[in-house]
Amino acid sequence: MYSDKIEYFRQLLLKQKRDIEQTINTMKKNNTGTQGEYYPTELSSYDNHPAEIGTDLFGVEMNTALKVHEEHLLKEIHDALGRIDDGSFGKCEFCGNEISEERLEALPYARLCIDCEENKAIDPEILANSRPNEERVLDAPLGRKYLNQREDDEYEGLDQFYDLMKYGSSDSPQDLGGYHEYEEYYTNETDKQGIVDDMDDISNEEYKRQLP
Repeated sequence: MYSDKIEYFRQLLLKQKRDIEQTINTMKKNNTGTQGEYYPTELSSYDNHPAEIGTDLFGVEMNTALKVHEEHLLKEIHDALGRIDDGSFGKCEFCGNEISEERLEALPYARLCIDCEENKAIDPEILANSRPNEERVLDAPLGRKYLNQREDDEYEGLDQFYDLMKYGSSDSPQDLGGYHEYEEYYTNETDKQGIVDDMDDISNEEYKRQLP
């Protein structure tokens, strides 16, 4: 790339750098993306509807994301200025080919050429069928029956959970889809609720009836 073009993109990067720095300074001045001294606005949120608290939280998270985005762009610009100094500016970091001037005009801090950028994109179909890694940790203790690919009569995590939920939860019985009580809803119909041996299924009343 010619030296005049290099200098043109340097000035373009410096201008974007000044604009982003001004935006970040304005965010800091207005406490955007931070829970400042005057947040929350009330001493207690005990009497507030959960939706109001959720709205406040969404606002903080959105402003934080905007600030992080600006800081990320600022780092990209710093890295691009560094590539100008070491002579690697305008070359794709994957294939080593020249990045088109049209792409650099739109994104002067671009690291990849357009072909490598498109090839690294995640297939939406693969992304839709994939599951987050956190589910392997969260689901295993309570969903082992499904992971085992078979049913058995062991007293497992799901049985323990159902036994606990029979004492009540944040859902009232009318929220349980037609069931009238927790005992009826939280029943694992795939096994005998922890009955390992037939003798375990004998109730005290049945035992007493067998006595002479």
